[in-house]
Amino acid sequence: MTDTFETLSTAALLGTARSAPAPATLHTSDAAAALTGDPASRLLAAAALESAFLTAATLPTVRTLPEPAPDDDRLTLPAAAADRLRGLLVVRSPLLPEWFALAERFRAPHEIVVDLLWFAAPDTPHRKHLLRLAGVRGQWVAAQNPAWSHLVTPDPSDERPWLHGSPLQRRRWFAVLRASNPHAATERLTASWSSETAAQRGALLELLADGLGAHDEALLEQALDDRSRKVRPVALDLLRRLPDSAFAARMTRRVREWTRVAGDELVVDVPDRLDGEALRDGVDDGASRTGGEKMRRLTAVASSAPPAAWQHLAPTPEQVLALRVDEPVREALDAGWTTAVAVHGDGDWARAFLRRDGTVDAAVAQALPRQMLVSHLLGSSGRALLDPALLGALAAPWPRDLAEKVLIALYREGGTGIRSFQTIITLIAHRAPFELTELLADAANRTDHLDRLNLFATAADTLTLRRTLHEELS
Repeated sequence: MTDTFETLSTAALLGTARSAPAPATLHTSDAAAALTGDPASRLLAAAALESAFLTAATLPTVRTLPEPAPDDDRLTLPAAAADRLRGLLVVRSPLLPEWFALAERFRAPHEIVVDLLWFAAPDTPHRKHLLRLAGVRGQWVAAQNPAWSHLVTPDPSDERPWLHGSPLQRRRWFAVLRASNPHAATERLTASWSSETAAQRGALLELLADGLGAHDEALLEQALDDRSRKVRPVALDLLRRLPDSAFAARMTRRVREWTRVAGDELVVDVPDRLDGEALRDGVDDGASRTGGEKMRRLTAVASSAPPAAWQHLAPTPEQVLALRVDEPVREALDAGWTTAVAVHGDGDWARAFLRRDGTVDAAVAQALPRQMLVSHLLGSSGRALLDPALLGALAAPWPRDLAEKVLIALYREGGTGIRSFQTIITLIAHRAPFELTELLADAANRTDHLDRLNLFATAADTLTLRRTLHEELS
């Protein structure tokens, strides 16, 4: 370092009029020789270049600017909505899903793209929405920062991440391929199946849920023979969702072999021993312990067979459910049926359960037709109306008359526990029409229960904020 600066120091002491520095002795000789200006300016600039090199341990280089980011022709997010989004992200607001749904047609203004990438960098549940909002400009920015490489959507035509990437990079690439070409993704996984670890086989198999279809059946059947507990349950779960598969046909055959009608009674005869095919199909893998081993097997078959498998007993779901069944068979069947109804989204069976029991669990409630759900709730009163499973299945916006009826019932029902009360008031805040704001505020003013007062007031504030979100994104 002393040697490189000596020529500069000598020139500075003697004066540039008497002595000129020799750039050839510097580490930055090429850059120093290209300097322009009077001798004194060149001397100081050469000293700055040499100092920068010695500090950073590299020569100054010229880098080619990247190609400009592609244009994004979507509507630009209004300024008020962009500011609102920042605030919602900071507090992790439960209103974010609704906000993103409303903002589907917009792109982020350029000045907040980097902010969105910072929020998306952790594996947050809103990552895909943030990246969609940032758009092609966000992808361009992420590609410039190595720390954000995981935010760049892989190119499914570039197989390098799949062939040479880490397990996480391979899964991301596979997920993109699956979204764009489900058949090709299945073929790719089938080809590499035998070389994958058990953990990777299970993780990749889970991604088949997106775009699941008949083209996946052969691979899922192969996965049934896997010895890993990380693979078989995934394969069974996915096969249950294919009502026209060979797996569904085998389960339907078992239903018909194990059950029959005698008068008004449903008779069940579960075999004492299972054959190898039944064991392969997971009939003995059920988690339920209701009624012992045979009832566990019955639940497994009922949950895996498509609802139509029971039509040999009676023409309609209502008639099947009306058959007389003793315990613990009834409990085992109900557990399996409700799983199957939820898996297949069977509205007819969901309706039959609701008519029989007056309520259903949350998963089955999601299969109920909206109009039937609204009619049932409007015809209910008291605690029957304040059913979290049914109310939770009714998507926004609720009809105003139903929302008012639920709110009035909630206000009057003094026996409702505070936890249940909070669940329902939160549903009202997120799904009721905006016109209910005044009624919520009035309920807060009238109640003498401090906790409920706060919940009513918070719900009114949430409804007001939701109205503002809609206005800002309209």
